[in-house]
Amino acid sequence: MTKNNNRNQSIDKTELVWPGKRKEVERVELPFQTIETINLPRGVRQEELFGAGSEEGWKNRLIWGDNLLIMGSLLKEFAGKINLIYIDPPFATGDDFSFTVNIGDQAEVTKEPSALEVKAYRDTWGKGMQSYLQMMYDRLVLMKELLADDGSIYVHLDWHVGHYVKILMDEIFGRENFLNEIVWKKTNSPKAQSQSFGTQHDVIFWYSKSKNHIYNQIYRKLDSKALKPYIYDDNDGKGRYRLIEIEAQGVQRHAKRKQFEFRGRVAPWLYSLETLEKWWQEGRIYKSKNGRYSKKQYLSEVEGLLISDLWVDDEVAPIQSSEKVGYETQKPSALLERVIKSASNEGDLVADFFCGSGTTGVVAEKLGRRWIMSDLGRFAIHTTRKRLLDMGAKPFVVQNLGKYERHRWAKLNGKYKDYIKFILELYHAEPVDGFTHLHGKKGKSFVHVGAVDAPVTFSEIREALEECKENNIKRLDMLGWEWEMGLHDLVKEEAEKYGVKLATLQIPREVMEISPTDVKKHDIQFFELAYLEVEPKIEGKKVTITLKDFIIPNPELLPEEVKGKVKNWSDFIDYWAVDWDFNGDSFHNMNQRYRTRKNPKLELSMSYDYKESGKYNVLVKVIDIFGNDTTKLVEVKV
Repeated sequence: MTKNNNRNQSIDKTELVWPGKRKEVERVELPFQTIETINLPRGVRQEELFGAGSEEGWKNRLIWGDNLLIMGSLLKEFAGKINLIYIDPPFATGDDFSFTVNIGDQAEVTKEPSALEVKAYRDTWGKGMQSYLQMMYDRLVLMKELLADDGSIYVHLDWHVGHYVKILMDEIFGRENFLNEIVWKKTNSPKAQSQSFGTQHDVIFWYSKSKNHIYNQIYRKLDSKALKPYIYDDNDGKGRYRLIEIEAQGVQRHAKRKQFEFRGRVAPWLYSLETLEKWWQEGRIYKSKNGRYSKKQYLSEVEGLLISDLWVDDEVAPIQSSEKVGYETQKPSALLERVIKSASNEGDLVADFFCGSGTTGVVAEKLGRRWIMSDLGRFAIHTTRKRLLDMGAKPFVVQNLGKYERHRWAKLNGKYKDYIKFILELYHAEPVDGFTHLHGKKGKSFVHVGAVDAPVTFSEIREALEECKENNIKRLDMLGWEWEMGLHDLVKEEAEKYGVKLATLQIPREVMEISPTDVKKHDIQFFELAYLEVEPKIEGKKVTITLKDFIIPNPELLPEEVKGKVKNWSDFIDYWAVDWDFNGDSFHNMNQRYRTRKNPKLELSMSYDYKESGKYNVLVKVIDIFGNDTTKLVEVKV
């Protein structure tokens, strides 16, 4: 037994130790906010889409945010219920967050990591390997708690960190539950290295929760090499066959294997006399010229080739260009198909908490599994949503921890008391006294800061405008984390009635990663909300919505590589969707149009036929090439 001086704790088993290793994992339980429901029209029960056998109320879940908080919040409902987890966590390169986005019909640009993703990467690698290992340790502990007794986990890594994480997993899951180290050939052309061999493979560690884990034997297709041994043709019409040894050879022969007589030949047989007799009666025993016996194995009886832990075959070859969605770390669907088929059954629950471009969920959907996916990157969630829509996925929800995460952040960091002061300082505004709804001043503009745990509402803006009018204030900046659906441009018209020039600006999520002592070191951008113009056209009970204009304020802040490629206002739009009967709760995605690499052209009109006459609120949501949401609320009468 040795002692770890860093923790002043005794160690009574082999484990990986690093400075400041912390074994206590925080389990935070926060409610999820559903921000979008997809492929489940309003008023339609799930049973109507999938039949009476479908699980009541189940929708697959795509969650944006920190997976440590997400997994902690899933424990109450899903502890011991997830059958398979696959993760492809960041390795050790900033490329883990880069991806390609379409601009208009032709151009593409590489999207650099957001400030939030850069911060996550810094937290992961800021203190070297020890910070990465702590990040992985915390998350693997929660994943084990989420796994069902028959569940297992595949962890996909590369040469940078694989050997470290293997030891971590031995500690958390137990060496006795280690199933395989799989070697996957990720490229056919290794990068040239100046002083070492080029890397060409990743490793995937497979661990179970218990010895009772799900395992389905899977086969790969017979290739030309595998077909070569089947060189004989039988006269009985059963087709081609090969010969299988049934006598012990070499080392097997010398392993004191008991010999016995079968059909006049004494040999160290590999099978029982009963089995050999059965094969003889079936005509499966072949006798060679030298008197040795073999068994006939017919090609028609072979499912395929057994798969080993060396995955270098064409079926899981490096990802092809036709499948790519522009995500640097995207893995081929065939790789995930092999993983999911081997360790889960139809109807089982599969999870991926570093989902990237969403391949795990796409494949799980095709194979009839339920799924939960999460990622920290806004555009990872957006890319995944488009891929699922593209394949006609069953209903799913897009969620986050939203206001609950912000409330926890403010409370934990002592910012709840000084929250407004903290935001004003980041916005480079000075606090002001003597007002009810006006909190600060920046230049000639007064500033209102929206609550940390609630969206900015139309009535809240109106109250601030009233106070501006009473005090002859002509400029107002509204800062908010979230905004009441559809108010983006309504408030501009309202502000004109009060004679106030209004700017609505987004408080970026990155704010939550800044320490109050470091405020002056950061130059956080508060971007003004975009302006969306739509045109409704009504013909009887049919309504057509057409996008007419989309304006991103502060064009001078756009990246240079984007400025040169935007030819039209619609080039800023990557995706748009419509809730044709918005009732004030979460957005129901009832129709959508979006760009893909295969089809970058974007349709700007959508139509809907209402069954009944009446007034309806239509909510249009646009997601721009930067991943930001803009909504527009329109009232129609049919």
